Amino acid sequence: MAGPRKPAKIRHLEGNRSQTPIPREIEPQGRPRCPGHLTEAEQARWKDIVASLPVEVLTRADEQVIERMAVAWTAYREACEALRKTGGTLVDRQFGNVVRNPLLIVKKQTVEEMNSCGMQLGLSPAARTRIAAPPEVDDDPLAVLLGPQGKAWSDENRKFDN
Repeated sequence: MAGPRKPAKIRHLEGNRSQTPIPREIEPQGRPRCPGHLTEAEQARWKDIVASLPVEVLTRADEQVIERMAVAWTAYREACEALRKTGGTLVDRQFGNVVRNPLLIVKKQTVEEMNSCGMQLGLSPAARTRIAAPPEVDDDPLAVLLGPQGKAWSDENRKFDN
């Protein structure tokens, strides 16, 4: 079964290895805004996520995925801290029963949510290795005028009609 489709922008950044045409997509508008109802820790995770992605990839349409990722990441950290405080993977219940710590379920669910959001945003390590950096643009007017070898206007590059 095939995985979910990747956005065209991510496919362009990764390079079109399969040489299949990349369909044109509707261009979402705007930059994502951090929701005001998030806690301070969730807002910090939001900023970390946005800062880790290329500027041209994120739009306002990505706000809900980034929010879900930030909330899950914060919950994951809280679950890990609570697991450390409670003593680990096993806890004592009534009547001397030892059971698996319920915080492990919370931790597992947050990991699954982070993975899901990360795949949608292109945050997995595998996705990063496939994304090619855009070519450097030389803004120096003299370099643009002279060309890549610095000899755009030399006699070697002129064609003379004799």
